[in-house]
Parts: sequence; structure tokens; C-alpha cells
Amino acid sequence: MGYGPATLNMLAEKTVPHLLDPEQLAYCPTMDLIAVATLEGKIFLYRLNGQRVLGSAEKWQVPGRVRGLRWKPDGKLLAIARENGNIHLISVETGKICHSLDCAISKQGQITCLGWGVNFTDSAAVQSRIEQSRSAISLDDILGRVSQDLTQDTVPDLPRDLALLDVDEMLPKLSVLPSAGKDEDLFGSRVSMDSIFHPLRKKEDDAVDVLVVGFSDGSLQVSIYDSFVIGKFQLGASTSSDGYQLLSHASHPYCSTHAIVTSATIDGERKELNLIPLDMRFISNSGQYLSLLASKSTQLQNLLRYIHQTQSHMYSEWKSSQDLPKKLVRNINDALGEKSQGTLAQAAYHLVATGHCFPVVKEWLVDELTERGHKRWDKAVTNGYETIRRLIHENLLPALERCSVLVSRLNGLSKYQESNAKLGLSNQELENVLDAINCLNLSAHSILIHTNTELEQFSAFSKWLRHEIDVQGTSDNSNAEEDIAEKDPMIEHAKVLRYIQDAMTESRLAGFFDTPSPDVERSKKKLSVYGGSVYESFKDQLKEYSAEFPNSGVYKIPDLEQLSVYLGEQCDIVFRRIAEVEKRNVRLGTPILLEQDPPSRPLDMKMLYQNTVGLEQCITYVAVIPLASHSIMHIYRVVWNVSNGISSNNTLERSSIRCGKGNIQDAKFVDDERIMIIHFNDEKMKTPNDDTGRWRLLSIPYSTESQHPSRLQYSKWSTSAAGDNIFSSERDFNLQDPEALSHCLQHSFPRNEIWTPERLEVNGRQGRRALCVLGADRVHYKIFDLDGGSTKGDESDEAVMQG
Repeated sequence: MGYGPATLNMLAEKTVPHLLDPEQLAYCPTMDLIAVATLEGKIFLYRLNGQRVLGSAEKWQVPGRVRGLRWKPDGKLLAIARENGNIHLISVETGKICHSLDCAISKQGQITCLGWGVNFTDSAAVQSRIEQSRSAISLDDILGRVSQDLTQDTVPDLPRDLALLDVDEMLPKLSVLPSAGKDEDLFGSRVSMDSIFHPLRKKEDDAVDVLVVGFSDGSLQVSIYDSFVIGKFQLGASTSSDGYQLLSHASHPYCSTHAIVTSATIDGERKELNLIPLDMRFISNSGQYLSLLASKSTQLQNLLRYIHQTQSHMYSEWKSSQDLPKKLVRNINDALGEKSQGTLAQAAYHLVATGHCFPVVKEWLVDELTERGHKRWDKAVTNGYETIRRLIHENLLPALERCSVLVSRLNGLSKYQESNAKLGLSNQELENVLDAINCLNLSAHSILIHTNTELEQFSAFSKWLRHEIDVQGTSDNSNAEEDIAEKDPMIEHAKVLRYIQDAMTESRLAGFFDTPSPDVERSKKKLSVYGGSVYESFKDQLKEYSAEFPNSGVYKIPDLEQLSVYLGEQCDIVFRRIAEVEKRNVRLGTPILLEQDPPSRPLDMKMLYQNTVGLEQCITYVAVIPLASHSIMHIYRVVWNVSNGISSNNTLERSSIRCGKGNIQDAKFVDDERIMIIHFNDEKMKTPNDDTGRWRLLSIPYSTESQHPSRLQYSKWSTSAAGDNIFSSERDFNLQDPEALSHCLQHSFPRNEIWTPERLEVNGRQGRRALCVLGADRVHYKIFDLDGGSTKGDESDEAVMQG
């Protein structure tokens, strides 16, 4: 059977101005977006037409090599692993950091792998739903959340719907915070706020996203729901190896067992390539409440960040409102001190009560403060009080209300759900969190009361001060004195005297904002040990503080920052307990030896799922190229039986693809049947009318379930302790066979084309599968359509867009 050059439809091509890292190329699973990383550590995001979405202007761009790029399965977030061990989760909608994970769990280990999968908490129900739809709904539909009506075909479950009823949707949205101009300024826009505080949707309540991070020192970290860390694990802790290094990760939505490929060093010299099952039993054990638990915990973490940033804004406003008045008062106090005439507060009180003005004060009012200085003073203090009041009304109190709702929801799960032992919730710990929230609520309302009082008093003081500037600045003109005297009754002298005596000398707000002293530390310890309720202790301290003010001293109560830190500490106790319970349900299985020396490079891996007669099986395929010879590629097929979330090894098989004098540059699994390969043919094919290039894209059926006549044939495989490869009747796929090649040739690059392919990245989205091919020059990539079919002959490609 002859064949001609096959051509895929090229959708787009792009030339970028920077050298790209070929290991860091990621195609969004739900949108036509390409994420690339440069060798300098910059991240760029491009649309299919070459338009740049994110670039070097983003504030989170920092120097240093990028260790990993991975899209969230729903395509909304992009995980970026940095050289320092930090992972930033970037929102595609806003271009800002939604979450940051500090994964520097070992000073010796660099991030070597990022894996992000999604798992259904009740996979049987999802499979039944797809079967009942009679092909109207596919797994890709559910994973992509492409339809809002997917739940209409399901039978209503009233108890479950009531349990998952989300009150958050009924609450008003939190207000946007003023922009601080910082990298972590997450709450400065409505779009960013909505993406962070999105409530749990019905269509999302049966799935959990799992982020797996691997390190070069053999450790890995598991997180769910974007940023909730389950725990850290050490690979090979129970084996004789010197150390493991996680290289690749794969998972399937129906199976809670994930697969990881690791390299292990034995006796300091020999290396092994292993496949290890990662059983995450908590996904099925926690049942339908896992997503609810994880989402509420993550929302609570976000609210804590919001409260902390609100508190920071309040502190900044308080500090800026006090800096100018303190400077002005300090100047006149120095002048009065030289004359032994006391302080400005004493002189002002004397002036209000008697009408007599000291010469030094008069000179200060007329020559130094003047009308301009008074306006600056009035603006600084008034704006400070009003901004603090607005931040409490619009930001802090609503955030605390949401915290109370979330914690009460978790408290309800702990009290009334039989599965509370599996969830890791403690009623007492949640009550401690509510106690801390009540303390912050009380502090916020106290600040609000004092702010309103002092603002009212300052308004009267400001009018009086402006009046005195006019009075002391007038001459003996009787008409001017009469005009000024007519304004005098408008001044509320009682409020002026109160402000001079209290706020101008020693503001009651200082105890809530100023830097702590040792008294505050003692006060905080007193909160922890006084009685059974921190709230009652704090309430007593506030009463004592108000009763003895100003003789009580300024720093006798825990300030707002301390209370927010205390709330964070109580929440961390809850988070740690939840994580500990879930961590106990994570199991690393027995390593399966794939290859020994010479070392090999895993190109890609894929997990499939089968459920026949109640037997769950997850089948993992691993594509490997030996570093000693690029003319052959091995594909390993490992079958695990899964029962109650525990995997057991069943079968290890292998198939090989050989290309003679050519080589295989890269390979990626496209879907459940095909693997795409970059093949270089080093010898001319001796067939009539052969005008194909030496660089080709080959699509080879790898699955044993495929009906394709040229699908790979697998044989049982094992590796002896001595490193000898033992196999029986292995049937290789030979790329030098024209007949076999005719069934798998997808695209041939022209011989006269200078551009040559180096790296593949696949978008496996159903109905929109596309292939991104990065050139060997590392500045030019092309995108091909995999679902549009291929044409044979000399047909030319349509014009493409180039940025």
C-alpha cells in the first residue's frame, strides 16, 4: 500500500522575541491559550491568534528559572513553580496571583514535577449519569463544566441538596479594597474578588482538584481545592534506595489512585525508573462533603487574607492621619517648653476656657500654622477617620460576618454528620475560632464608636482652630472683630475641650492600632488563660481600658493586628487537624520497576479507567526513551486493581516502537487511544513519489482497547535484579515498515524547511484537540488541528496568523 505526504491543518504559528524553555510549555485544557516560559524565567500567555494575554509587565514576574507550568483541569488557573520553591496560582481572568504555596519543604530539593488532576468523590454516580444520558453527556462535558443544565437529568436528592445549600450566595458581595500597588494586591478589583470568593456550585460539588508537587529530594506535597495543603510525604522511605525524585504524574477522574513516575538512585550509582501508585482514599472516604469541607476551608483562608489586608489598610490610614498633627504639635510643644509654658494641649485648653492666648501660641497660629496648615491638618485627620470608618463598615465587619457563617457551617458538619471523624473537625476548636471572630467584632465596633466620637470632636476643634487663626491674625479693627465674634456661637466648646483633653493628647484609637509594647504581650497571655472564653476576657479588658482612660496608659489591650493573628492561629489549628485526618488516608504503594541503567527519560504518561463486573482497574501507560538510544521508545502498560481506594499490582506489559536509523524526538498522549510522536527519518524511504520530509508527526494507537489495525501489541515484562531485560514474544512497532507507517502518518514537514520540531504539547479537549509544536530554534511554534482530519497530496495550508 503506497502513501503520500499527510498534512494537518495548521491553525496558527507564532514567533516570540525570547528563547523559550522547551520543558515548560503548557496548552490550556479548556481554552485556546498557550503558556510558555523563557530561559530567564518570564511567563507569557498567548491566544491562538498570537495575541499576548500576559507578559513581562505583570508584577509577579520575577527572575529565576521556572521549574514547572501546569494548568488546572478547568483551565481557570495556571500554576507556576519557581526555583525558590514557591508556586503561584495565576488567574487567567485577572492576571493576578490567586494563591501562593510555599513548597520550600527542603533546602536541598528543587521542584521537579507539577501534577494537577480532578477526581469525583462519587465516581459511580457520575458514570451512571453518563450512561443514563445515552451519549448526550460525555466525561469531557462534565469535566469542562460546559453546560449549566447537566444536573437537570439527575434525580433530586433533597437531604443532600439541603446539606449543600450555600448561604454565601445570599450574602452581599465583599467590597473591593483600595489598591496598595503590591504583587499580592488580590482584592483591588471586582473581577479578582469574584474569582477568589466564588461560592461552591452544584455542578462542582462532586469533584475535587488535586495538586501534586514533587521535589528532587524525594518528597512530594498534596494539595486540594487550589491551596488547601493535605500534607507532605517522603518517597522511598521504606525501601533501600538512596533517594527518589518525582518526574511525572497522571490521574483519572474516576479513580482516586494517582500514578507517579520516579527515578531512584541505588547504592549511590545505579539508577532505576519506577512507577508508584498514590492512593488517596480520603477522596472516597470523605464522601460528598469533601468538596464542601475543602472549599469552605479555602474560602476561610481567603477571608483571613482579606481581613489581614483590611487591617493593614486601617493601620496605614491611622498612621498617615497622625503623622502631620504630631509633627505640628511637636514644633509648638518645643517652643512652649523653652518658655516653660507647658504643652499645646494645656495652652489650647487655657485659650478655650479664658480667651487668653500665649504669645508663643499666637505666633505659631498666625505665622507657622496659618490657614494652609490648618487645611492640611483638617484634611489628614478627617480623611483618616472617614476611611477607617468606611473600611470597618464596608470591609471588616462583612468579612467577619462571612467568617462566622463559614465556621458555623463547619461546626454544623462536625455536630450533625456521622462522617465527622473522617472530616477531622472538632467542635471545641471551631468554637475557639468563633470566639476569636467575636473578639474582632467587638474590637471593630469599639473602633467604630471611638472613630465617630473623635471625628465629631475634631470637627468642632477644627472650626475653633480656624476661628482662632482669624482672631489672632486680625488687627484692632473693630469691624473685623465684630464679624469674627458673630461666628463664635457656632463653635461647640464642650466638644473642643473634650478633643483637646482626650484625642489630641491621647487618642483612644491608639490602643487598637499602635505598635505593641511588653504590656500588650502580657495582655495577650492573659487572654489565653483567663476563664474559658477569650471573648469574655477581652470584653472585660475593654471595660477596664475605657473606665481608666487616659490613666490606664495607651497599650493595655490587644490591638487589631494581634486579634487578627490570634484568629489566624485558631484557624490554622482547624486546618491542621483536617489535613492530618486526610493525610492518614494517603498511601504510597509498592514501586514497580520499569527500567534500570542506562537511565531513561519519561516523555509522557496517561491513565485510563475500566470498571467491569464491579472490578475497578486503572491502566497507566508510560512512554520512555532510553537516553543511550533515541531510535527506540518503550511504552509500559501497568494495570492496578483498585478496591476501597487501595491499589494492587496486577499486570506489567511493554511494547516498543523502533525507527532504525532515525530517532524519536518527543511524544505525547493525545487521548485514550492515540499517542503523537515527533519522528526523524535519517534515511530516504525507497517508495515511488516519496516527497515527504524527514521530520514527521506520527499518530500511533497505543491502547489495547483500540480497534485500529496498527495498534501496539504488548507483552508481559519484568526486569531482573541484575538489570537484564526479560520479555516474551515482544512484538515491536517498526517505523521502517511502509505499511505500518501509512496508517499512522499525520503530518510531514517539507524537506526544504529550515524550521524543525523539538517539543510537543497537546490539548486533548473533545472536539477541539490541538497540537502545539515548538521548533528547535525555541522561538517559533506552530499549532495544528487534530480533530479536523488530515489531507493527502500537495494541498497547501491556509494562511495563518502570526504575531
